[in-house]
Amino acid sequence: MTTKPTNTKPTTTKPTTTKPTTTKSTTTKSTTTKSTTTKSTTNAKTSSTTSKTSLLPTEGNGQINNLFKPFVPLPITPQPVTRYYELRLVKTTLSPDGFSRTVLTVNGQFPAPILRANEGDRIIVKVINALGRPSGIHWHGLFQNGTTWYDGATGISQCPIPDGSSFVYNFTVNQSGTYWYHAHYVVQYVDGLFGPLIIHDPKDPYKNEYDFEYVVTMNDWHHLTTDILLAVKKEPGYKGQTPVPDAALISGLGRYNCTAAPQGSICIPNAPLATYSVQKGKKYRFRLINTSSNAFFIFSIDNHPLKIIEVEGTPIQPVTVNLLPINIAQRYSVIVEANKPIGNYFIRATLAKECMDTNPFTFNVNSSINYNATGILKYQGSDNSSPNTQPFKDIIDPQCLDIDAKLLKPLKISPAPIGVTDTFVMVATLFSTAERVTFGAIDDSSFKPNFKSPTAIYLTDGNDIGELPANQNIYSYDHKNGVVQIELINDSTFHHPFHLHGHNFYLIGTGQGSTVDPNLYDFETPPIRDTVTVPKFGWVVIRFVADNPGVWGFHCHIEWHLEMGMLAQLVELPSILRLQKVPAAVKNLCSQYNSSNSTNF
Repeated sequence: MTTKPTNTKPTTTKPTTTKPTTTKSTTTKSTTTKSTTTKSTTNAKTSSTTSKTSLLPTEGNGQINNLFKPFVPLPITPQPVTRYYELRLVKTTLSPDGFSRTVLTVNGQFPAPILRANEGDRIIVKVINALGRPSGIHWHGLFQNGTTWYDGATGISQCPIPDGSSFVYNFTVNQSGTYWYHAHYVVQYVDGLFGPLIIHDPKDPYKNEYDFEYVVTMNDWHHLTTDILLAVKKEPGYKGQTPVPDAALISGLGRYNCTAAPQGSICIPNAPLATYSVQKGKKYRFRLINTSSNAFFIFSIDNHPLKIIEVEGTPIQPVTVNLLPINIAQRYSVIVEANKPIGNYFIRATLAKECMDTNPFTFNVNSSINYNATGILKYQGSDNSSPNTQPFKDIIDPQCLDIDAKLLKPLKISPAPIGVTDTFVMVATLFSTAERVTFGAIDDSSFKPNFKSPTAIYLTDGNDIGELPANQNIYSYDHKNGVVQIELINDSTFHHPFHLHGHNFYLIGTGQGSTVDPNLYDFETPPIRDTVTVPKFGWVVIRFVADNPGVWGFHCHIEWHLEMGMLAQLVELPSILRLQKVPAAVKNLCSQYNSSNSTNF
C-alpha cells in the first residue's frame, strides 16, 4: 500500500567544509569533504586512482581507450582511502565503427575511463559539464546508503548540472563488484556518455583463480545523434518503434560497412576491432557490461568457455557456459583461461535481432547493420592475421530471457528475507496516445521528471508526498528494516530489463503470464542482482530490505522506454529521509539550474 509520511521539516546545517584538490589519487586517509558546485571555464586533466593508471591510445580512430590494458586489483590499504577523479563532459568527433559523428565523452574518451576503488573507500568525483546542455551522472549499482543526493538520477535525487558548471559527487562504497557510470539525463548516455566503475573486494573469494583483469563493454550504436532520434520518436503520427541501431560495438569499437554510409558522410573502412592480449597459461577475469540503450547481447569467445563468478556485485557458485545472454545494464564477471594454441580468436557480442522490433515503419531501419560485433582475443606470440575461428554451436532461447536463475546461486547462500511488510503489484505497459506517440508507463502512469524540484529534495524541504502529481509515480513504504516485495507484470510485447536504484534484490521468481505463480518461487537460493529481464507478457517477483532511506528509481533500462515514462519512484523510509541534511551544494545546484532554465527540461 502507498503511505504518506508526516510533514516534518528537517533542520539544516552546513557540513564540515574541506574542498578537495584536483590531483592524482593517492593512498591517503579519508578526510571529510564538502561537495561543491562551481562555474567552470578551464580545461580539466584526468585524475586517476593511482599513479600507475594510464590511458592507451587506440590506433585508427583518434580516440583513447584504457579498456585494453590488463590490470590487477588495487593494493589493499590498512584503512580506506579517498580517491579523487575529475571528469570533463565534452563533445568530441570520433569514429568508433569507422563512421564519423559527434560523441558525448568523458575527458575526450569513449567509452569513458575506468574508475576503480576498493570496498570501503571514499570516492570524490568532480564532474565538469562542457556539453552545451545540462547533464548528471548516475553510479549504476551503487547503493548510495545515506547519500541518495549523489545517486545522479536527475529529477529524482538531484537537479541537472547546467552547462558550464561543475558538481562534486562524494560517497563511500561499502560494496564491491562490477558497476558502471552513465548520464541519467534524457537519453544522453546513448550518445556515448558511459564508463566502467570497478570496486575491488580485498577479500575477493576468487582472487587466487585469475592473474589479470579486463573490462569489456558492449553496446548498440547509432550514426544519428539522439537529438534527431528522440525528436522523431516523439513526433505525433510516428508509426514506428524505438530507433534501430546502425552498429554493435565491443569496448567502443566496431567495423561498419562503409559502402552503406550515406553520401556526404565520413566513414573509414576496416576500422580497428577491440583486441585483448593474453598470455598462454594465464587466467583472466573479464568484467562484462552491457551499456546499450536497446540491445540484448549474447557474449562468447571462440573455443574459450566462460566461468561465471560474479553477477552485479554478488559472487556466485561458479558455473561454466559457452554463450552468455546479457541484457541492458546487466554485468557479469567470467574467468577465461588462455589454454588454447597460440593464435587469434574471435570475441563475439551478437545483438539478438529477435529482441528488437524492426517493423518497417521505424524510420531508421538499417538493412546493412551487422548484428555480430566482433573483437579479438590475441595470444602473445601470435601473428596479426584475422581470426578464422568458429562460434560455439550452442542454442540460446530466442525469447530474450536471462540465463537460468537456478544457475546463479550466490557463493554465500543467503535465503530471501521473510515477513513481507510492503507489497506492490506494478504493471509495466506501452501505450499510444491519440496522436500516435508511444509512452511507457507503470500502472498506466507515465513518469515525468521534475528537473527543477527533484523528489528527494522536495520531500526534505518538508513537503508532503500526497502533494506530488500523479505523474511522479510514487510508491512509498516506511517500515524500517521491513521487507518490500514487488510483483512486476509486463503487459507488453517487449521484454523489459528493470533496474533498481539504491539496492540489489532477491530474485524470487519469474515466469510467463499475467499473474505470478508462487510455485515458481525460490526462497532458499535466489539470485541477488540489481537488473532483471521481465519477459514479454511475463512477470518477476523481487524482494529487498528497506534499510536505505532515499528516493530510488525502478525502471526499464531500454533507454527509450525510460525516456517515455516507464519508471516508478520508490520513496523509502520517508520519515527518516525528511530528517536528513541535504548538502548545501546539492541545493545550490538546483538554484543554478533553475536560474539557467526557464522550462522544466
